[in-house]
Amino acid sequence: MKNRKRQARILQSGCPEQYAKNYLIARSTISPDKKFAVIYPTLEAEEAAENANHPERIKDCLVALQPFTVLGELPTKYPYFQNENHGGLGAEWSDDSSVAPITLDGKWGPHDVFLLEFRDGKLVRTTNVLAKARDLLLPGYRKSKAEPYNDIFDFVFDGEDGPVFKLDGANRVIIDGDATTDPKRISEHRWSAQLKAVWDVSQGKFTSQKITRRTSKQSN
Repeated sequence: MKNRKRQARILQSGCPEQYAKNYLIARSTISPDKKFAVIYPTLEAEEAAENANHPERIKDCLVALQPFTVLGELPTKYPYFQNENHGGLGAEWSDDSSVAPITLDGKWGPHDVFLLEFRDGKLVRTTNVLAKARDLLLPGYRKSKAEPYNDIFDFVFDGEDGPVFKLDGANRVIIDGDATTDPKRISEHRWSAQLKAVWDVSQGKFTSQKITRRTSKQSN
């Protein structure tokens, strides 16, 4: 009976036995060439870490699938775990499996977007393009003196109208979305701005950017 349960767990997780108890493969993150994916903790693993007062044990990891090898942890403060409320984990790969934005979603949009770059089957660079986009918007937000979204985030990207970060081939990431301190639109002194930008993958920088401040009337 124990062997059956163990085999069932391995099949469900998609991971080798030593990882199957605590991790699941995020099917939406498997690369087109089937060589890479992201694994995330099971609900039982997350609860065990919380009960032990060690939430830092919860990690999302990039893995190679052939053979199965953990390549590293995603450097996020907000790792996704199984059935996380309002959470999400996904990827958009280039056709040649050389580039992938990995998105960790929250209630009001992405918490992190990591751009992974591969060469000759190896991970060569990881860039948090959401953090880079936030850096573009910070001066305008600070100038507004608006109240922050909460104690963790000054502002969030509202992803209700679709993905804010979109891969264009293997060369560019198109950023088009609204950032706001008040996605519920109830505050009289909120800050909102639209960001349109292009991140060049090979150069590792923005090649165009446009920020448009939205008034309270436009935000309604």
